[in-house]
Amino acid sequence: MGRQGGPGIVTKRLTGSTMIANDTDTLSCTSDSAGPHKYSLAPLIFPCCTRDGVVLLDLRRNRYLGLACRDALALSECVNGFPKVDQWTDSEAGVYPREPKKDLLDSLLAGGIVNSSQARSNEVMSTKIWLDGPLVSIGEEIIEECRVRPSHVVNFLVCLLSSAASLKCVPLRYIVRRVYRRRARAIANGYALNLSHVSVLVDAFRSIRPFFFLAKDHCLLHAFTLVQYLARYDEFPLWVFGVATDPWTAHSWVQHDEYVLDCNPESLCSLEPILAI
Repeated sequence: MGRQGGPGIVTKRLTGSTMIANDTDTLSCTSDSAGPHKYSLAPLIFPCCTRDGVVLLDLRRNRYLGLACRDALALSECVNGFPKVDQWTDSEAGVYPREPKKDLLDSLLAGGIVNSSQARSNEVMSTKIWLDGPLVSIGEEIIEECRVRPSHVVNFLVCLLSSAASLKCVPLRYIVRRVYRRRARAIANGYALNLSHVSVLVDAFRSIRPFFFLAKDHCLLHAFTLVQYLARYDEFPLWVFGVATDPWTAHSWVQHDEYVLDCNPESLCSLEPILAI
């Protein structure tokens, strides 16, 4: 999965690459927010469960961290909101410690992954999104043809250039905060996505994009540019980050409910969402 980042921790740099993994079983991931927890996940740390353990997205350092099932189960006993899967408890029953190893916990505290407080910050809240039901591709299954106008091209270029510059020069946490707050303001003002309008805009985007860059191996740029492009037309779907661990896969895409805006749903079937804003 990557290099060692401390006792029991594996790290992987966050990049724009797209990799497709084999299908995995659907997991029921839960977290216990009640009870005598001594610690909480730090702000801008987002977890998700896989069949191999827990993956953490650390937006402050643009990296992923992996923890095995046994360590994740131990951490779920003392870290508020730390996720676990019921199947792990069955397979590791009587084996995993009820408290994490001291060197593991010390490493997570020193790395700013967990805090010595019970309450977790809600600076950025991930929206719950599911991939285990039928998904529909806008642009492949739902097609609203758009006559591309010069304004579409201009807006695309503005979004592409600003997105590429931001991803290169601006820490990802600032980008995520900005996108999250913009969508939250729109929802507070009564925003609801117009599927027909979005389908027309996606058709224009898909018509223009191949002239400027390939989507393959540029999923982060592709998804962020599309999010920015749609925002110029007052549409705010979710920007999603997802992972899989066998083999290691990191991907980013745009989605609204069961509608996928910028990729084939088959490429998502092995992934677990870790952040949706």
